[in-house]
Amino acid sequence: MTIEIKEIKKLNPLQLSQCIEISNRLFGKGYHSRKYFLKEEIVTIVAIKNNKIIGFFIGKKEIKNVVIDCIAIKRRWQKKSIGTKLMTFYFRKFLNSKDKVVAYAWKIKNKMPAGKINYKFGLKPVKNMGKIWKEKCNVSFKCRSYNNTCICECVKFSN
Repeated sequence: MTIEIKEIKKLNPLQLSQCIEISNRLFGKGYHSRKYFLKEEIVTIVAIKNNKIIGFFIGKKEIKNVVIDCIAIKRRWQKKSIGTKLMTFYFRKFLNSKDKVVAYAWKIKNKMPAGKINYKFGLKPVKNMGKIWKEKCNVSFKCRSYNNTCICECVKFSN
């Protein structure tokens, strides 16, 4: 299983549509826009198998923090260390030991899909942010977890 992990400075139209498709299936239609993926301040790392993107990682440096904005892996490729490979690439190439790293994880029905990988990279939960998506949920994007109301919470992780 040869999977290439690499940074892409500017996604081409095919790569962009592949990332949007992954996002739509995992988070809900419209959660990430084309504009989001084309922001200059973000770092986009992708996992590629047979010339197709099977996962992506988005990170960005802010004034005081490095923010892990999103990790998304196609469902059939989850639990195969793809997320770990993406995070390892980012941590090795873009971080130094003094960087403060922040990640925000969805919590749905007491489960946090990104919780395990955050712990693996030394990040710990520091604050339950509550239902920060409540106003946008099923309004600005079609949430996959919406059930007559927003049920997702946000947990802030940091080192």
